[in-house]
Amino acid sequence: MKLNQKELKVLSVIVAVWGIFLISSGFIMNGNKKTITKINYKLDVSTEKISETQAKKNEIILKNIEVEINNPISVNIKDYLVDADKISTSMLNKLKLDTSLVNTSQAGTYNYTITYKKKKYQGTIKVKEKELPDMNFTLKEITLYVGDPISTDARTYIKESVSDEILNNIVLDLSQIDNSKQNSYKYFITYKNTKYEGTINIRERVILPSATIHSCPNDAKYDEEDKKCKCNDSDKTYDDESKTCKAKTES
Repeated sequence: MKLNQKELKVLSVIVAVWGIFLISSGFIMNGNKKTITKINYKLDVSTEKISETQAKKNEIILKNIEVEINNPISVNIKDYLVDADKISTSMLNKLKLDTSLVNTSQAGTYNYTITYKKKKYQGTIKVKEKELPDMNFTLKEITLYVGDPISTDARTYIKESVSDEILNNIVLDLSQIDNSKQNSYKYFITYKNTKYEGTINIRERVILPSATIHSCPNDAKYDEEDKKCKCNDSDKTYDDESKTCKAKTES
């Protein structure tokens, strides 16, 4: 079949359009087959640690402090801070320490504050009793008489020698003693929460009749019946004035 000039032009346009369509489809198909590269980003461990340190830098955390009674407390603000070296010098210079509520002469727990700008941080200072030396005691058994005074000096009841420091921390309990009645009583000494027990015996005082001392010379003796000295020699007689034995012819 022979096409006329007009039909040939129409056919050429259709072929051209299809050609453009097919070429475009080819480019699209090739584009879809292109490899997609996925990139994973991993944070290095050392970088993480640095980040944590930077996050904590200049963080104010206070210590809870213990001091012994009658000891001075520090005036250096760094002594009250956890990781003080991580806080910048410029920031340290702006911190203000307040320990005015702390009484170091009395055992107890007190608050102190550190102020930065308008924010206050609070910590505690525990003032504790002085640590006393360990000591074991041996107590005496005491014997007293009815009416005798009871000593309140702990050294009276302890066999060991003790220092003033230890003595001042001994608690002596004599509450069970009645020195007006004959009996055996218990007394107690307490030191560092250890309690020791001793005994005090209260006895009646025995009063013996007073003995009369008679002074006779060596050659005489006291006659209890006649209540006077008599010479051992019957030829002699005792002279009360001279306190001697004389021959009867001399008297």
